[in-house]
Amino acid sequence: MFYQWNDSMSVGVLLIDNDHMALIHLINRLHESVSAEDRYDVLDDLLNRLVDYIDIHFTREERIMEACGYTETAGHKEEHGVFVDYIRGLRKDFNADSAPELAADLAEHLKNWLNHHILIQDMAYRRSVESNPNAIRIAEAFGPGLYDRIRGATA
Repeated sequence: MFYQWNDSMSVGVLLIDNDHMALIHLINRLHESVSAEDRYDVLDDLLNRLVDYIDIHFTREERIMEACGYTETAGHKEEHGVFVDYIRGLRKDFNADSAPELAADLAEHLKNWLNHHILIQDMAYRRSVESNPNAIRIAEAFGPGLYDRIRGATA
């Protein structure tokens, strides 16, 4: 396995952790797609799922931070915005010629980004959201975690 979840990544909100596990699953699928014969189709699907993921997860996470009074929400949103622009740019420019290089580069980039984002940025809000009933209420308002949805669709 290219990238694996571990307990040090937990932010203390089960649905956020579940979403992060979904992203790790996508990263692993990207890594596996490097050698896939149908690499273009696989990457096309994974990029679409990644765009869907960030729309749901980032909104969920930002609403939780706001509801819990996390004081650095604006900065966190900015980091999300940079990432969203990067992914949407990849999605827009993706083509068959870029597929071979994109799979490996994107998997590595996402792994590095997620390590930084969870272990530094997300851990900064952990005290505000862990065991906070507002966090759980808001998280649940966005539906179930994304892991089963993403995993089932990309297995």
